[in-house]
Amino acid sequence: MNLASALIKQIIIQDDIETWSALKENYLSGDLQGIFRVLNNHVELYKKLPTFEELHFEVRDEATLDKIYAIESVETDIDAWMLLDYLKNEYTQTEIFKELEQFIDTSIGFQTAEENINTLSDIVLNVSDRVDLVPPEESMQRMNIFESDEELSRYLPLGLNAEYDADFAFSPNDLVLVGGRRGAGKSLTCCNVAVNAYNQNKSSIYFTIEMDSRAILQRMCSIATGIPMKRLRTKEMAPLEWHELAKWWAGRYENGLEILAKYSNIKEEFNDFHRDLTREPLHKEKQLDIVYDPGLTLGRIQAELKQKVEVIKPGVIIVDYLNQVTRNNRPSRSGQYDWIEQVEISKTLKSYAQEYGAMVFSPYQTDSTGEARFAKGILDAADAAYSLNVWEQEDNCMTFNCVKMRSREMKSFTSAVNWETLKIGPESAMNPEEKSALKEQMFEGEGAQEEIR
Repeated sequence: MNLASALIKQIIIQDDIETWSALKENYLSGDLQGIFRVLNNHVELYKKLPTFEELHFEVRDEATLDKIYAIESVETDIDAWMLLDYLKNEYTQTEIFKELEQFIDTSIGFQTAEENINTLSDIVLNVSDRVDLVPPEESMQRMNIFESDEELSRYLPLGLNAEYDADFAFSPNDLVLVGGRRGAGKSLTCCNVAVNAYNQNKSSIYFTIEMDSRAILQRMCSIATGIPMKRLRTKEMAPLEWHELAKWWAGRYENGLEILAKYSNIKEEFNDFHRDLTREPLHKEKQLDIVYDPGLTLGRIQAELKQKVEVIKPGVIIVDYLNQVTRNNRPSRSGQYDWIEQVEISKTLKSYAQEYGAMVFSPYQTDSTGEARFAKGILDAADAAYSLNVWEQEDNCMTFNCVKMRSREMKSFTSAVNWETLKIGPESAMNPEEKSALKEQMFEGEGAQEEIR
């Protein structure tokens, strides 16, 4: 029995439009791709699958008609959706073998381990592009109008503004983007989102390109503990601050607080304290996992997610930042600054949110007008997008202008910022434009009262 022929027959016999919509033409061999196009033309024209009888009348080409009769004669009682799964598995295996053969034929004997692993990750990405790995939506027959309590518990607010969070939380399938100019606080925002998820007992996987893992972790510690970043980095902290730092650091490990209780002078004994902590596993329920890679590719992201998602079950996946990610390590004239490349990266990040069941949060660069640099199309895949304005540092606030919101109200917000601890929110603040408008209203009101007098 030809698997693909059996699948096409069952799709037609069972009038299974759901399985048909999940079937890709590239899963089929060349002779059956013509049949696929015949069926597809019928569906587009009549908005339904054809019967074999209708195909007998529609098809004029004798060779194609003979293939249809051959498909009709296949004997099988397996459901179409199961046959599709078998076909997809067979196709994937074949494509992987082809890619591996090419890799073996063209690989250089002195490639480093990292280069070999990156190449294999690219193979996974290339095959993934040709195979639908995201589970299909539930059929309309089985779909419940309400999400389960478990699904609702996985919704996550950004944690940047308490008033905003009361109305907006994002699903584990959402892609959220935030745009800003160079030095506008994009990485700072990412660190705050990760810490807020951690405070809600949810893990995060943080991909960083420009700052190394320790620098990111120091920022997170300052945000979480309220210790000014300058004093934390130089270790010039007061005794109470040393205790707060140690308590937060211990909280990352299983049995960490019990180990902390054994130390009375944490400033002098921090290295010993840290050594004892590292003998314990990281906390199972919440982790701040940071992946530093200056040459970050989609293949590396997917490889890390496949390895870690099932273990730490992240509430958010952070990619800092979108414009610096490349699809693979192959040389390209335009590289990550090619608009097509960036649109594809944005679409892939959205697919990762759906595939791995965790909100993906990623910054992108904007120009002087606040528009996305290189490719406005990167916002197409986003469920929500904000443009960032940090004003002057003495204003101590940051505005998130909503430039896209799918299925909900487009609402912006301004949060207070403590630049010493790098903490954004959760308090709201008035930005300079709002303060100026308020002063004008007050002045106009005073002027009107003077005229009355």
